[in-house]
Amino acid sequence: MAITLSGISNDILSTTIYEIADEVSEGLFETTPFLSVSRKLGKQKKFSGGYKLVVPVETKEHSQVTVLDSGWEALDLSVQDFTEQAEYDWTRLAMPVLISGREEAENSGERAIIDLAEARYKNALSALMRQVNQQVVRGGTAFGGSMATLNGNTASSFGQATGFLEDAAVGAQGNLMGGLARGTVPGLNNQFRNVGGTVALLDMYNLEADASTLLPAGGDGGRFHLTLASLGGYSRYRQLLQNNERYVDATTLDASGISSIRFSSGIIVPDRQMDVATAGAGANSFMMLNLDGIQLYTHEGADFDFTGFENISGYDGRYGRILWMGGLTANHLGSSALITNGET
Repeated sequence: MAITLSGISNDILSTTIYEIADEVSEGLFETTPFLSVSRKLGKQKKFSGGYKLVVPVETKEHSQVTVLDSGWEALDLSVQDFTEQAEYDWTRLAMPVLISGREEAENSGERAIIDLAEARYKNALSALMRQVNQQVVRGGTAFGGSMATLNGNTASSFGQATGFLEDAAVGAQGNLMGGLARGTVPGLNNQFRNVGGTVALLDMYNLEADASTLLPAGGDGGRFHLTLASLGGYSRYRQLLQNNERYVDATTLDASGISSIRFSSGIIVPDRQMDVATAGAGANSFMMLNLDGIQLYTHEGADFDFTGFENISGYDGRYGRILWMGGLTANHLGSSALITNGET
């Protein structure tokens, strides 16, 4: 084993980080609700390789019905391909964790050095998770060109023309979904409503009703597993509920142990990354998500995984890397919804 200035080997220091990794990642997930809830509900998927993330999408009916008036009519055996392939880019990110020899010397005692390593690791992991969450919810990150986003509201500050939740009526949505044109296919068009400044419960319930008729195949039958709200939208929702608030024990959903307000089949939580910088129709107030139709894929070997410490050649210090590799995908948007302009 290589001996460092402090007398603690890279192997021992790395083992310390490995032992706290699960605890730290769970504890920090409370600030990134999309990552937290999708993971807790088992909605995240793993992949092991590939140039693209390829997701099959049902866009047509495979065969035609035959009316049997007498029972001797010939069956209509004409068939067509009923699936198309949506393709998504994945991104690979690394966040370094560095400790200099001077910092080790200044933190005397083995316990102090391990505390320093833990603090650096927690800080780097939190920063990386916030970046991934920001891309998912808002977009506009440095790696936005290689990872999809929920934010398809092009009237907002960071909305992308490839974002999943578009600010247009069903059938009039022009954003591509994994390279596929949405057209009039119900499952490729998200539900949408501009509520004109103030959201009402009826707006939310109407969208839930619309989305519930278009559940993705192979899902758990739930409607909105997670609703992300802007800070103003969340406060408005609580005001509407008043004494009728319903809480769910969030210990089954995140590590914070804080009860969250229930909505639809899941919970509604505020997220600071909701894009509300542009007022009016440009403000994303609620993203109502069916996590069977919108899913985050992560690589089996790079799901916020720590690589271990090693010495830096030519420098008095050592470093490790936290790796994340993945991408946001969708195969069904009709079961999710976007509400804009509901901040007051």
